[in-house]
Amino acid sequence: MQTQPHNPSKQPVILWFLALSSYFVTFALVRRTVLMKNWLIICFLFAASTGFGQHLKKKFYGTYKGVVPTYKMDIGSDVIDVASASITIVLSEDRVVQQLGNETKSGTWKIVSTEKAYFVLSMRLDGSIVEEQVLLDKKTKAMTRLGIFPQPDTPLAKEN
Repeated sequence: MQTQPHNPSKQPVILWFLALSSYFVTFALVRRTVLMKNWLIICFLFAASTGFGQHLKKKFYGTYKGVVPTYKMDIGSDVIDVASASITIVLSEDRVVQQLGNETKSGTWKIVSTEKAYFVLSMRLDGSIVEEQVLLDKKTKAMTRLGIFPQPDTPLAKEN
């Protein structure tokens, strides 16, 4: 029985293969760590922009008053005139209270979008199915309640 002689030329190939495979494993682990870090940063920035960014400056909190103008409403066979009504919106850090005529509703608000000149706020009032939206002017600190059809938009001025 003859034994084959030891082939020293295969050893560098095996060592080269082991070194190359460990390089790829290390590269994959580093790449995975970098991707996870980037993913965490993206998630944090998204959470910060949506969840933590719900604060207005203190100067925007307060009482806004206005009058919803008269408008016509088609109720099928008749068109009726709806009389004007006073409206008051009290905006605080975590709550909103709206008094429209004799009816008072409270609820929560959130910032829907921030534009250069104004904020768009969405108000979820207790007992209301539809979220109401208001525009809050950054410069004049005036509010505009966007009417739900057929109601017209209503300007509101901030009380001092």
